[in-house]
Amino acid sequence: MSVKASIVEKQKIVQRMKELFEKYPVFAIADLKGMKANQLQLLKKKFKDDLEIHVSKNAMVSRALKEMGFKDYEAVSKYLSGPNAFVFSNKSPFQLYFMFENNKVESAASPGEIAPNDIVVTAGNTGLQPGPILSKFGVAKIPTKMQDGTVWVARDTTVVEKGKVISADVADLLSKLGLKPILVGLKLRMAYDGIVIPGEMLAVNLGEYRSMVTDAARSAFNLSVNAAYPTADTISFIVMKAYNEAKGVAIEAGVPIPEIMGEIISVAAARGKAVAAEASKKRPELNL
Repeated sequence: MSVKASIVEKQKIVQRMKELFEKYPVFAIADLKGMKANQLQLLKKKFKDDLEIHVSKNAMVSRALKEMGFKDYEAVSKYLSGPNAFVFSNKSPFQLYFMFENNKVESAASPGEIAPNDIVVTAGNTGLQPGPILSKFGVAKIPTKMQDGTVWVARDTTVVEKGKVISADVADLLSKLGLKPILVGLKLRMAYDGIVIPGEMLAVNLGEYRSMVTDAARSAFNLSVNAAYPTADTISFIVMKAYNEAKGVAIEAGVPIPEIMGEIISVAAARGKAVAAEASKKRPELNL
């Protein structure tokens, strides 16, 4: 490719990136480390109706942002290093995070890779013929048995614990078993929707967040009722509370209101019995 053609091609890339930045209100920078081309294509296909994923050189993206006069260029440029994918969408940054987090792609284990979770080989027929492969089962400490001319795994076995290195023998055995125990996904390094949101802030604990919102709603409801601040959700409770309090005051004061005469008499009777009981203790001859 000639120098002139190369310049034209770069200009096209920069222009395309500028168009994407202007078209979408939200964009994110995702770490491509560990992601294979075919895995990325699967994600592109899966989310084609919700977002666009583009792989471009950081220098081209940096140039596009500069030419646009992007106001937060300095904050975004900190993430323009290493292999990146650029995600453009109308969805919120938090929605993007959970889309990728909940749709990871199965991948074969590679020698030297750190296991992100316990890797377990389940019991059952492997379909493999006995032979040299048995030594690999031995290295992985997987109990086996021969049945119907094939190797069977005798019981579920954890071959690599979370955080441990996957050896070449185990990686090869997992491959022969057709297992893809590693879940690979796009990890958002940052997202932008008017402000820069670091990737670690996107990892919201939904259960904890839901609990916080519930507690806040409950506290706001109680405050509204106790402060007699009427809202559409609390007015009926405020009225009920006021009614019960007024009723309690009237009963305590013995105010002869028709609606509460029965309760006033009941309270008076109970108090009378209590007085009689105390008097009987001191003057039993009264037979009260």
